[in-house]
Amino acid sequence: MSESVTTTVTPDPSTALVPTTLSDVERALVVRARAWLDDHREEYVADLLAWVRVPSVADATLAAPGAPFGPAVAEVIDLVERRARELGFATHPHDGFALSVTSGDGEEEIGLVSHLDVVPAGEGWTHEPYEPFERDGVVVGRGSADNKGAALIDLYLLRAFRDLEIPLRHSLRIIYGGAEEVGMPDIVHYVEHAPVPRQSLITDGPFPVNHAQKGGLNISLHVPTGPVLAHLRAGVAENAVPATAELTLPGVPTSEVEEARAGIREEWRDLVAVTTTPDGGAHVHARGRSGHAAFPDRTLNAILVLAEVLVRVPSLDAADLAAARALATTLATPYGDGSGLATSDDVTGPLTQNGGLVEPVDGGVTLALDIRYPVASDGGDLTARLAALAAGWGGHVVAVRDAPPFHVPEDDALVRLLQGTFNQVLDVDETPFAMGGGTHARHLPRSITFGPGFGRNPDLVAQLGLPARPSFVSEHAGPHGPDEYASIDGLFRAFEVYVVALVRLDAFLADGGSERG
Repeated sequence: MSESVTTTVTPDPSTALVPTTLSDVERALVVRARAWLDDHREEYVADLLAWVRVPSVADATLAAPGAPFGPAVAEVIDLVERRARELGFATHPHDGFALSVTSGDGEEEIGLVSHLDVVPAGEGWTHEPYEPFERDGVVVGRGSADNKGAALIDLYLLRAFRDLEIPLRHSLRIIYGGAEEVGMPDIVHYVEHAPVPRQSLITDGPFPVNHAQKGGLNISLHVPTGPVLAHLRAGVAENAVPATAELTLPGVPTSEVEEARAGIREEWRDLVAVTTTPDGGAHVHARGRSGHAAFPDRTLNAILVLAEVLVRVPSLDAADLAAARALATTLATPYGDGSGLATSDDVTGPLTQNGGLVEPVDGGVTLALDIRYPVASDGGDLTARLAALAAGWGGHVVAVRDAPPFHVPEDDALVRLLQGTFNQVLDVDETPFAMGGGTHARHLPRSITFGPGFGRNPDLVAQLGLPARPSFVSEHAGPHGPDEYASIDGLFRAFEVYVVALVRLDAFLADGGSERG
């Protein structure tokens, strides 16, 4: 049974602690802090390139003492720790699960939380994913946007508060996780073994205030197959939409597969290539449109495209055809229509479902689903329905990981404090939002996600004069997609928001405001 993590709000004096306008002192602070950051722009870019250059994909199968997520994550944690110490900050390793960096002498802390691990590079890049570069105000490379650009902004915030002698009654603690992309065991370990700040801002999401997150259900299903689909392998991560899927069909003439290709929807046909193998069989290669599992609107799952071809190949073994139908039906839409899970609510919107990985196992394949479900839904009920679906194929549930939804009401005083800060610093009129993306806020007490990304709102990007997607990256560029990039100007505008937000949050908490999350 999953329950939404909801903060119950009762009237309290903290409402009076929410500023309604930006003061002259705060305006001067923004100008001063931004001038400091502009003076350090080249240094910031150099640091970000160094951090992105490390292919820090978390992999527990490569665990070693002090490196629970493998050597690449250990390498980036070491790099960041050395940089923080060079800058004069205290660092605190947490058994390789996380790293924290602290500044200030207040007894209580405000946290800034991000992560240093990345999803695998995947396919479709027009640039090398771990040879980052800066051009026209953007840094291109895997992890630049999710989440190393923000992680570095956190470190530069500590520098700015120290160098500019901005007074705070709380200390600041950065928490850098090492496995956010693979279920967040990093922050779970941290909470069990390390100090939890009085209130934390998760700097690993879009702006403005994220007041609700869908539940996260990661479930793997066994799909029985025949001899051909038993070799199917596709995808790079559960939470990334697969860009390609391919399969060799021994003994099947290409003419039969070409006929099958002609039967799929017209707009997909050019995404499928059929070639003849040396032994006279056929090889099918399907392309999709990759992206983050939580934001599937402009994506297309290549496994679905391939399966739609395979179900139309009559000479396949009956068990292979049944497996192909199971995949095509389950993945029919990214909203759970084919699996019978489609649902929505007024707080977080529709359920999303991504078939991120297919891998061979004895007797078939395993299909790994990444499901983001509304706060009104129940992960246990969804699991039971998927178990029944799999049983209909002769399959079963292999593994389940369920993170309940997160929800803080929009009229909460802390939400209004942060939302007002965002609007006043940037002179805009935005509202808090809900999303399917999951952050460390699911597991870290007294935390809420607040930026630094602007990309969820193209109109806001244009209003603020921030650059749109550059012409030299893939049209599918973005977090978890090919040619991931971070806008330096966007991150620097976020820095302005955070400077005021931290000053206000410090006063809010010190003067009696209530923690949330």
